[in-house]
Amino acid sequence: MDLVVGASNDAVKSLVSKLGSLLAQEYTLIGGVSDDIQYINDELASMQAFLNRLKQEAKHDEQRQDWMKQVREVAYDIEDCVDTAGYRLSREPRGTGKLASLRRAWYLLTTLYARHCIATEIGNLKARAQHVSERRTRYGVENLARDSASEGENSPIDRPVPHPQFIGTVAPVGIEGAKVKLKPWFLEVKEQSTNDQPKFLAIVGFGGLGKTTLAMALYRAFGDEFDCRASVLASQKFHLQMVLRSLIKQFHDQQAGASKNDIEGIEEMGLEALKNQLTRRLEEKRYLILIDDIWSVSAWESIRDSFRKSKNGSSIMVTTRFKSVAEACRRQQGDVYELKPLHNDNSYKLFRQIISSAPTVPTNGARALLKKCGGLPLAIILVAGLVASKLRSESNKIRVEDHHLTQEDKDVGGELKKSKDQEGKDFSERLDKALVVEELEKNSPQEGNDISKKLENFLDQVSNDLGEELKKNLSTEGVSHIVHHCYYQLPAELKTCMLYLSMFPKGCLISRKRLIRRWIAEGFIAEKHGKMVEEIAEDCFNELISRNLIRAVNSSSNGKVKSCQVHDMVLEYIVVKSSDENFITVVGGHWHTPFPTYKVRRLSVQKSDRQEKETIERMKLSHVRSLTALGSFKAIHSTLSKFQILQVLDLESCKDLSLMNQLEKICDMHQLKYLSLRKTDIKRVPKEIGRLEYLQVLDIRDTKISQLPPSVEKLQHMVHLLAGSKSKRMGLTLTEGITKMMALQTLSGVEIRGSSVNAARVGSTNEEAKKYPRYKAASTGSAKGLRALENLTNLKKLTIYRLIVFTKKDNILLLSAIEHLSSCSLKFLAINDDFTGFLDSSLSTSQAPPEHLNTLGLSGKLSRVPDWISHLHNLEKLILSLTSLKESTLPVLGGLPELFALIFILDNSAKKYSNVLHILGKNATESEGMIFVQPGGFERLKLLRFVTPVLPPLSFLEGAMPKLESLELKFITAEGIFGLENLASLGQVLLTVSSQASEVAKVKVSQIKALASMNPKQPSVVVNEYNDL
Repeated sequence: MDLVVGASNDAVKSLVSKLGSLLAQEYTLIGGVSDDIQYINDELASMQAFLNRLKQEAKHDEQRQDWMKQVREVAYDIEDCVDTAGYRLSREPRGTGKLASLRRAWYLLTTLYARHCIATEIGNLKARAQHVSERRTRYGVENLARDSASEGENSPIDRPVPHPQFIGTVAPVGIEGAKVKLKPWFLEVKEQSTNDQPKFLAIVGFGGLGKTTLAMALYRAFGDEFDCRASVLASQKFHLQMVLRSLIKQFHDQQAGASKNDIEGIEEMGLEALKNQLTRRLEEKRYLILIDDIWSVSAWESIRDSFRKSKNGSSIMVTTRFKSVAEACRRQQGDVYELKPLHNDNSYKLFRQIISSAPTVPTNGARALLKKCGGLPLAIILVAGLVASKLRSESNKIRVEDHHLTQEDKDVGGELKKSKDQEGKDFSERLDKALVVEELEKNSPQEGNDISKKLENFLDQVSNDLGEELKKNLSTEGVSHIVHHCYYQLPAELKTCMLYLSMFPKGCLISRKRLIRRWIAEGFIAEKHGKMVEEIAEDCFNELISRNLIRAVNSSSNGKVKSCQVHDMVLEYIVVKSSDENFITVVGGHWHTPFPTYKVRRLSVQKSDRQEKETIERMKLSHVRSLTALGSFKAIHSTLSKFQILQVLDLESCKDLSLMNQLEKICDMHQLKYLSLRKTDIKRVPKEIGRLEYLQVLDIRDTKISQLPPSVEKLQHMVHLLAGSKSKRMGLTLTEGITKMMALQTLSGVEIRGSSVNAARVGSTNEEAKKYPRYKAASTGSAKGLRALENLTNLKKLTIYRLIVFTKKDNILLLSAIEHLSSCSLKFLAINDDFTGFLDSSLSTSQAPPEHLNTLGLSGKLSRVPDWISHLHNLEKLILSLTSLKESTLPVLGGLPELFALIFILDNSAKKYSNVLHILGKNATESEGMIFVQPGGFERLKLLRFVTPVLPPLSFLEGAMPKLESLELKFITAEGIFGLENLASLGQVLLTVSSQASEVAKVKVSQIKALASMNPKQPSVVVNEYNDL
């Protein structure tokens, strides 16, 4: 909770309810403590009412700011005290009789010291609350008049659920000329200079001008002309070894036949060793490297000197805000491109990309506002996002008013019905219809004018709010002023959510789900308007996207945003703001921030060298509620025991966690709600994990954890259990303990084993049973887990990575569980049967199909599409094994009314199963060597993806898949794709080719690119390479 930087009233109510809960739980407290708690509760509510009015102003004098900080710190400490009191006191025994009396006496004796400490703390907090309240009057912190209009404008957002949409690679505005001018630099192989250095290109311009956008567009457009390519972020706190490690890892992933062992120990390598490793990987190769955001000449020189001689026409592209860096590049016989602001036409074109309702010709209000943006793309999209939010808010108000009018009309209609006997039924019906027609005719021509008037009013309003000084010279400080204004226009709850993004480093791709789950665990989101917390959190995320304060980078195949980024100038602002408000403390980040003068509340460790470790050891850590460590655990392992009241612990990608032997300490963090160990090197979860009774999210994906201890059955608040490795098809064993987590909504990445070893032999070969040496030890618990799976009636998402040595009895049990869960809450079901035959023999013959699913994935052995699939009218995303694809398949799928994404997949390991090859051969025969995609159907399909070793021959006929925007093909060999010119809405083609692909396959890639160029929409074509490690 944050009382100053933007907590909503709901977040404040959370603390008030905690105080009430402390009283209601009937702890035996020291005399007078209950009165103190009630006093604090009342005083806090009064302070919050005052703060709500203060928040409406963007600027405050020093006295107000100081008083607000004091209130914030008192509130933080109150919350800390409340959260620890419940654990320290535990539950007081209840009941009657001698035994209950003895237990209660023992409880009072053993908790006497704890109760005394709590009483002292609460007394001190009461005194502090009194002093803060008195200071407000003593130092003249005056009240403010209530501004109802402002409150309404900044009220929490209630957005309708957005329809699935695909985030394509929309061509950036205003870079066409630059691409044409710079194209020869990428394509021609120049004669090398005497020192045989690679070519250099520096793109220079101040912040917000679009340097990274242009550089990435060039990188995507011309990258496939090179043997290999990589991009990396440099930034203000330049660290050459981190840059080199990133480049080595990216080039390693593109190398045919590479093994993970090749880069083992790279984190411990010194500078010279990294340079030698990079040189070996780039030897005899023509490479393209993009290094974004270089801040100093010394950083540029360090990068330049890291690359040895290159006679193959290799190229290094850099972006920088500083002309001194660009000139240093020029002196090295490099080229410099100075990026200019957008001219007026392109400025308005970019503005209309965000506000499509704006007229084709800019109005006076639009011209005035865009003049203040100075042609800077970042400034334009921010102010356009702000104007668009005001239009949406006005539209929501109208919708609410219309709803009230509709209700009134119903009441009037009821009165008319009562009088129909006197006035005549026919007359009243004619009267109702006439009124409706008259109203429609009256409103219809005015609707367009009303929107234009409102838009013009909002343009003038935003322009006036920004002030006149921006007209003179829009510098980097001017852009910061615009960011500041857009931030203060956010509703209170969105300010908190926005500032929380400073937890993540510059350039980081932030997962939408990860962010939303952390918001909820932090307590920023509360239920309201009949919506659950997950829906409210989604609304907040979508609103930040719509306001362009965060940028959607890519989408999931279901049409939702998968990950986002924060522009570096926006991130710099919120990092400084978070530091000023003691909201988040960043250590090892890209910008220098002062050492915290208050107790640290949320800590983000973005680098873990000795300097960062020493900085953390000097901090007050006992009040930290959220801890994020990025990449390494070294800086915090010695202080982990100090984090007493952590609620969020995110250690994703820390590769040295197992060496520290600290997991047992995590199990002492009793307030923990979110724990992410994803992509760490741990192999087991401590058996004491059941002590984390408030845990809501456990993320152990891409680790070596294969089984959870029995104590997990105590985790009754667990909502999301995320496990397994999708790429390796390794899952977490489903056990009886997991099926006792009754609050579970997401169970992802599990493997289910057959009921017994003997039964496995009946339905499987001995060879299959021997493949899984862990099977026997876990078989009993897994069998009970399979039988109890249907008890998870709150489950919304179930993902099964493997079925192991299944029998007919196991098939029946799993099918029964799926049918039952589908009748409850299940919306997402994905199963890979590992070619055991479950899909064909059981699921396809279901008599109670999962009709309410919006996502279905069936991978493994699936020789035909289930007959019941045509009844899934809510299905938006469908993943099918390639073994089910034949020409007769597509007409059936084309009839699914809501289908947004269609994916065909076949694991590379499937080739070891002879029956798979038989099915594929049979399908090819039935389709006569070519699968024709006919016109008709697929009215909403926007994404078609194939992930398979062998891409089957496809031909799109005229009128086929009319809404398809993205075609994604990942393969080793391809037989051919034809008819791309017939896809009327195609926006992009993504080709991902194996590094082991033959020259014939690479020729096919060129043919596909040529066919795509014949499409009237001129879709972008991106070619990438992957390596099966």
